[in-house]
Amino acid sequence: MTKPIALSAAQRQSEIWQHVKSGGLYRLETDTALIEDGVVQAAIYRSLWDGQVWVRPVAEFFDGRFINLSVDEVTDCRPLADRGDA
Repeated sequence: MTKPIALSAAQRQSEIWQHVKSGGLYRLETDTALIEDGVVQAAIYRSLWDGQVWVRPVAEFFDGRFINLSVDEVTDCRPLADRGDA
């Protein structure tokens, strides 16, 4: 297993993350889960729009695909495609 990747609480503005491509907002449930095949560290996150739970390798979650938002920045939890103004 590789060295765990994680951000400390001080490095995070909140538990709310925005997917850069879709604009969807997610709550990071944990970044310390493991994917059995290959024992890869995983991030588990939940959509604020529909509650769907997603899992992806932590390295992908923190590679720039998601940005951490402060709570004050959250105005609409719908993905960009579902917003009327996008």
